[in-house]
Amino acid sequence: MFISALKAAEVCCAVTGESINDADALSAASVGFSMGVSGCAVAKDHADIVLLDDNFASIFNACRWGRNIFDNIRKFIQFQVTVNLSCLLVVIIGGATLGKSPFSILQLLWINLVMDVLAAIALATEAPHPTQLRKERISRKDSIVTPLMWRAITSQLLYQGLVMLILLYFGPSMFGIKYNLVKTPLYATTLTGSSVATYRLQHYTLLF
Repeated sequence: MFISALKAAEVCCAVTGESINDADALSAASVGFSMGVSGCAVAKDHADIVLLDDNFASIFNACRWGRNIFDNIRKFIQFQVTVNLSCLLVVIIGGATLGKSPFSILQLLWINLVMDVLAAIALATEAPHPTQLRKERISRKDSIVTPLMWRAITSQLLYQGLVMLILLYFGPSMFGIKYNLVKTPLYATTLTGSSVATYRLQHYTLLF
């Protein structure tokens, strides 16, 4: 009844227990901690976190890892949104102005594969500081995407989009790729001795 009253008052509360009598309180609490050694199976089933060593100091580790996981989720979302929006911006503008996407289907799949599997997993699995606990508490009302994240996403989107568009439209002249950006067909070639240079493919490969 005490835990239910706290929840009705919108208070975040945690409960520790080990016996069958604690099962209802563990279920009703915001977070239920059960003892892994001395606790019964019913208490473990109703708990959110099981302390395997029956040590209350482990609650500190639980808070540290919980806040770290939340931070990693935010890093993952910020990274994914920035990369996908910048890629989408280049593809839409390039396709609308040049008649063809700067990236092929395989290149787009490769970009998504590398970003989702390698870089994003590296952010999502970053471990917390071994001894320190992040001071800022997390409220249930907090949005996953914060205004600070939106500012970072917007600034990076503008920066990456600007760099990619400069390389798209001015890359041939900057790097000595001699072809007309609009008129040269995709597979047009120029014979130089025995070599064949596909200038547009060179440009798009550079952009990729």
